[in-house]
Amino acid sequence: MTSDATSSTDPHTLPDVHGLRIGVLGGTGDQGRGLARRFAMAGLSVSVGSRDAARATEVAQSIGDGVVGYDNAECAAGSDVVIVAVPWDGHAATVESLASVLAGKIVVDCVNPLGFDKQGAYALAVEDGSAAQQAARLLPDSAVVAAFNNIPAPLLL
Repeated sequence: MTSDATSSTDPHTLPDVHGLRIGVLGGTGDQGRGLARRFAMAGLSVSVGSRDAARATEVAQSIGDGVVGYDNAECAAGSDVVIVAVPWDGHAATVESLASVLAGKIVVDCVNPLGFDKQGAYALAVEDGSAAQQAARLLPDSAVVAAFNNIPAPLLL
C-alpha cells in the first residue's frame, strides 16, 4: 500500500489527463485531423481550430466522438493543451497572433518546416532551429514542446 505522497512521486504513475481539453490548431488538415481523431478516440475532450470556423465545424462533425470546431483563437482559448498543426508557411503568423491566448498553456508543436516543388516536399532551414523553437521564441509565456513530427498523417487517419 502506498500513501498519496508516494504515489504522486512514483515515476510509474501517470497523471489523469481525462479532464484536459485538447485543441488542435490547423485541425482541418490531415495531420491535425488525424491527431484530433486519435485524442477523441482515447476519450479526451477535443476541439479543432481553423482560420474558417465553418470549415472547422464541418471537419469536427466528420470526426465525430464529440469533437467541436471553432476558429483558431476560440479553439486555443478553450483548451488546456494546444497542438499546432498548421502548414509551415502560416506557422509564425498563427502562433504569434495567438500569443496572448496561449499564455500559460502547454503548446505542442508538430509542424515540420517543409517546402514543396514539382519534385515533392523538401526540408527548409529554420533560423530558430525548428518549428517548435520558433514557437517557443514567439510564445515566451507558454510551455512549448515538439511532438508528433515523425508520425505521418495517413497513420493517424
